[in-house]
Amino acid sequence: MKESEFSSTDFNRITELQREGWDLAAIVVYIHKIKENKLKWDQELFLIGSEMYTEMFAQSELSAQEKVILVINHLGGYLNEVGDLQFEETKYRFYEQMPPGALFFSLYAKAVQQAYPNGLLIAKEDKTLSKIVLKKKYSTETKIHQFRNQLDKCTIEYVENYREKYDLQNDEAAIKMILGKNWFYADPHYHNRAQLGVVLLTDDIRKNNRTMTNKGLFKKLKTEGFYRKIVSADYHSEFIVDEAGQLLSQWSETVKRTDYFDCAIANGETFNYGERPRIDSFQTHDKLDGNPPRFLDTEKRNTIKKSWISPKDNWVYQLVRRLAEKGVRYKSRSEQKRQKKNNKS
Repeated sequence: MKESEFSSTDFNRITELQREGWDLAAIVVYIHKIKENKLKWDQELFLIGSEMYTEMFAQSELSAQEKVILVINHLGGYLNEVGDLQFEETKYRFYEQMPPGALFFSLYAKAVQQAYPNGLLIAKEDKTLSKIVLKKKYSTETKIHQFRNQLDKCTIEYVENYREKYDLQNDEAAIKMILGKNWFYADPHYHNRAQLGVVLLTDDIRKNNRTMTNKGLFKKLKTEGFYRKIVSADYHSEFIVDEAGQLLSQWSETVKRTDYFDCAIANGETFNYGERPRIDSFQTHDKLDGNPPRFLDTEKRNTIKKSWISPKDNWVYQLVRRLAEKGVRYKSRSEQKRQKKNNKS
């Protein structure tokens, strides 16, 4: 590209894009677009998930690993002293009009799959390292794993804004309206943890595998109800909802105002880089979403998980799950009243 072929403004913008990591193939998309409508496409250039950004990401000839980390870099991502992904302020931000199920989410997930076909692997000899040391040694893998939280934040904010805009009864109604027919219930096994010492006692836990006994599960149901998992048809965006149809998420404005924040971190949604397990012979969900949390989670989530116990995946649990998906609710009325009062305050 010659400087004489562009206005000084356009050439400076192209040079800026090169400095920020875009390759020629992506920049060519920008050049073609601004010939159509410069104002519109310039506005979308720094909005991750917009039509412009998504097409540049799709057409880029960077390696899959370079593309994956490029997005995190655009948002100013870095690891702090305890190995948690933080963000400096940059000109880039997520496109507020990008709904769950949007093309960018799928493209980004596919790039992660291509970049890490064997998963976000940790060498056997490093698994005994402290979490902080390990996360710093595997800084790229840690950033990619924890970036799932930011993708979640994007979809949760979209749902809450949608619910408010259309004055819907609850978050679940908003999610299902947004996704139309493109959703299904998935197994929320690891999203129905209960806290030891608060909901559960030591005799509510199976000692051999540290899961709830059936008695412990019923205590959890009476106290907190059963949380369901709604997943977009592409399997990448997921939502955890309680028995009132409200989101259980660390990004939910309602949850932030209540004492459910730790519960939301232990049980909340996590964006899936992998594909739906039942149709994926490569087991990308296990490799990219199931295994990394053991080593690469945030400091707060690592701490919280120590005292939160999952149900045992047996026929009792599966019956409870299927009935919940059919509309059965388990939480006691006294707990329902307490939660409503808590939410209002």
